[in-house]
Amino acid sequence: MRTTFAFTALVASLTAVFALPAGEGFIGKTTVKAPTGQNVTIEGKDVILWFKTGDKAIEDSVQAALDFVKRTPEDDSVNVIKNAQFTAVVVKNVGDENVDAFNAMDEIETVEEVAAIKSFEVKQTNSTWGLQRISNKAGASGNPRDETFTYTFENASLGAGVDIYVVDTGVRTTHAVFTGRATQGANFSNDATNTDGDGHGTHTAGTAGGAKFGVAQGANIIAVKVLGSDGTGSSSDTIAGMSWVIDQHNKRKTEPGFVGSLMSMSWGLTGTATTVNNAVLEASKAGIHVSVAAGNSGADACGSTPAMVGGAKSAVVTVGSININNQVSTFSNIGTCVDIYAPGEQILSAWNTGDTIVNFLSGTSMACPHVSGVMAVLMAQDPAGLGQNPAALKTKLLGTALVNAFTGNVNGSANLLLSNGVSGNLSVRSPKNAKKWVVESTDLPGEKRTITGDAANWAKDFTKDLTARWNLHSTDSPLRF
Repeated sequence: MRTTFAFTALVASLTAVFALPAGEGFIGKTTVKAPTGQNVTIEGKDVILWFKTGDKAIEDSVQAALDFVKRTPEDDSVNVIKNAQFTAVVVKNVGDENVDAFNAMDEIETVEEVAAIKSFEVKQTNSTWGLQRISNKAGASGNPRDETFTYTFENASLGAGVDIYVVDTGVRTTHAVFTGRATQGANFSNDATNTDGDGHGTHTAGTAGGAKFGVAQGANIIAVKVLGSDGTGSSSDTIAGMSWVIDQHNKRKTEPGFVGSLMSMSWGLTGTATTVNNAVLEASKAGIHVSVAAGNSGADACGSTPAMVGGAKSAVVTVGSININNQVSTFSNIGTCVDIYAPGEQILSAWNTGDTIVNFLSGTSMACPHVSGVMAVLMAQDPAGLGQNPAALKTKLLGTALVNAFTGNVNGSANLLLSNGVSGNLSVRSPKNAKKWVVESTDLPGEKRTITGDAANWAKDFTKDLTARWNLHSTDSPLRF
């Protein structure tokens, strides 16, 4: 007999308005699981039916399931999510009299209630770093708002040809940091428009691939909106978003110049969602690289979706957070499902309220896109070997990481710190003579390029290549999942 679940979900980052008690990282107070061999009654709820992979009569199976509730695929209350990897059907307002029928169908692998997903906010006062930590073996130190930092890399391609799908609250694609590389993909949220009304998606996209503040500054950024302007959504929306990415990836595989696809997902649930986990793993099987945030509840990442699908058991990369002092962030989830740690406190990136507005945020949501960016850079460096081979890329990523470079309880996970493989050859504290956040203009093949900047003066200066003045949204660093 199949087991069904009911739970509430969250997104992986926080902002500065609310302070959560210790141990509270996810939105939602309870997670209800059925005892083995029993079913939880789902009455008047929206449910997801996950159909078994490889069923030759999948369309008949879907119709048979809908016949139980007297629905058709064309009904507004039904959403059939289908691609080359999986088939899932969302059925709204299902009564308990239908749940047993769904569970009795051999073709249906999982019956699960649609979960609510929500971003959460906490004021984070710890210091942050920048791109220097991931490109300098010695690291960085001090207050990043007062000190200067240097981002060092081997060449200027920085992820060119890689599609980074930011599955989040949307992206302000017109923001100056995206330099024309960001596009609107699809909107599966309840919002009528693609606008990022929350800021979370724009911030994570800026870290993954924005110029000046991001890692993979040559990659394509594609917005997949699954969360609304209030930072909320549903598990079914995220599945629909991932399904769309799979279809897009399959279309792109034959196009010239295409290196590979990567999904950066800084959100999670309060519990486990088999259907969401399945969608993530199927995307990985399709050759799409996936990085996910570990979560901000200071707990075991193996207890929540989708962080739990990381670790040694898959090619998915789950990301924890550390601070500028090379310590595991107190909010970061840990455990064997966490593969790698990255900068996640007081990270400066693009913001949604203007094309030259930036903001500081903290959370595993901010650590995740650092990893996404490095993954994109590594893919572009070896398209044939890593472009569409998630397992090989994960091996490369973990092999490039710094070992035992930070302190703190990791609860069984490896002590691996994100690195782009460039030593940087800088002292921990950067020189104080760099006054602007600028990108060097040299394009000489094979020459290392750097981004330098004084965090105290950046708002007063124009960038050399973007010809824009950066305005700081807030001096707070809200915690985001």
